[in-house]
Amino acid sequence: MKIILYALISFCLLALNSCTRDEINVPINIITISSKGAYVISEGGFNPGTSKLSYYNKTSDSFNVSIFNPGSLGLLPDGILYDNGNLYISEQGNFNSSGKLYKTDTNGTVLMSRSAGINPYSMTISYNKIYLTNGPTNSVTVIDKNTMNLVATVNVGLYPQEILSIGNRVFVCNTNVFNGGTDSTVSVIDAVTDNVINNIVVSKNPSSLAVSADGNLLVGCPGDSSKAVIYKIDPVALIIINSYNNLKYGFSRDIVTTGDNEIIYIAGDIYSEQNIVRYSLSSRTSISLIPAPAGALNYGLGYDSEDSRIYVCVAASDFTSNGKFRIYGSTGTLLKEFTITGGITPRRTALKK
Repeated sequence: MKIILYALISFCLLALNSCTRDEINVPINIITISSKGAYVISEGGFNPGTSKLSYYNKTSDSFNVSIFNPGSLGLLPDGILYDNGNLYISEQGNFNSSGKLYKTDTNGTVLMSRSAGINPYSMTISYNKIYLTNGPTNSVTVIDKNTMNLVATVNVGLYPQEILSIGNRVFVCNTNVFNGGTDSTVSVIDAVTDNVINNIVVSKNPSSLAVSADGNLLVGCPGDSSKAVIYKIDPVALIIINSYNNLKYGFSRDIVTTGDNEIIYIAGDIYSEQNIVRYSLSSRTSISLIPAPAGALNYGLGYDSEDSRIYVCVAASDFTSNGKFRIYGSTGTLLKEFTITGGITPRRTALKK
């Protein structure tokens, strides 16, 4: 949703470039096939050039600050997926204008790219297709994963943001229009036909999606400040089978499943990210695991189940200073911290296993 704030300040100063190839600077192939780690995407600040793709190499315990800088648009790359040896990165671009989708190799070298959607925010893959949420047009763009050709545009609810697939079903969080209406639904798209087959009613502004340890869909909703709820939904029957509304620390975004019926998420409310909380779905109890950083926001969350490490993207609260990538142990102990020099507002991670 940060793109809405940028629209009021700086997007009108930027020109949209529609070229389909991008000049990049990758000095060496630093990421081997056998290496494991996590890609970190930084949205950038108010100016082009501050969006970066970085990589934490777990195998060598090293951090490469910039393996790819988005080129022609240079603004707000927010979606990232690692799939079968390739990275897919979506970039929002200018407010209410066409965005971009990149397909790169593991080192960030662009293999294919194309204009895509209107401010594409998040993405998922199902049935060999990429699904991108387009907030301003209340739609999802569908692109063939291999050819990068446009397949379909699917109308959903208000300002769709987060998206996730389970099997051949794609789940879309519908949120709110700036200074306008709000939505309380999750649209369900059949990836075989690309038709909406259901709209599941939840609480206001669903902001997060995850798969629980038992294979069900988790939907996190900030709602109003005192009405945050997490829902568990059967992804086949498409019905709510449980809800968790005793969220002591509130709810903001980014649920990750740690196993044993536990999840971790960023608490607070959707506009002021705060501490990171561990929540038990069985006992319905919360533990504040990682505190809110001073002068910054816990802005993105990932989890490496192989060694029970929590990856946290930390954004400076002024959205102009360098971001940080932090690695915590399962009990919330800070293990490592890396500064993303020149990278503003790190938002997401994608694991390379």
